[in-house]
Amino acid sequence: MNFSNKRALAGIVILVCLVGMLLFLPSVLQHFQPEVCTVNGVCQHEMQLTLLYDLVPVFILIGIIIGAIVFFFMSTKLDNKKEELEKTTKALIQFLNKDERRVVEKIISEQGKVLQSEITRMEGLGKVKSHRILQRLSDREVIEIEAHGKTNIVKLTKAIKDAIIK
Repeated sequence: MNFSNKRALAGIVILVCLVGMLLFLPSVLQHFQPEVCTVNGVCQHEMQLTLLYDLVPVFILIGIIIGAIVFFFMSTKLDNKKEELEKTTKALIQFLNKDERRVVEKIISEQGKVLQSEITRMEGLGKVKSHRILQRLSDREVIEIEAHGKTNIVKLTKAIKDAIIK
């Protein structure tokens, strides 16, 4: 996603809000400092309360605008972090040989956890070859192997799972 347009829009919204507040502020301050209590039978303090009730939607809108602005800036950071993690993941996977890469990609496609029997059934891998690959990955702390009945559950280590799977 391209957030440069959203940043420009957020900047314009901030400027418009600031200019609006600067233009509106003197009239608001005038209402909060009545010189006399009643004018033509109307209590000035009641008018202040009415004004406050009338300004509640304005404050809500300002809160929404500020929330939207924070969202735009934070989503940019999150997307940048996501792209960085994807690049790091691809770089790390490149250090694996072809078969190890296939096994890790299979585990990633299964959300970080798969049965060893499913890996054994992958094309070009048998029981012995898959066992050796899994042992090498386990030695390098890429995966963890847990016993599960007559087979094993193969899953990515927590650190790698957090970095790879969103």
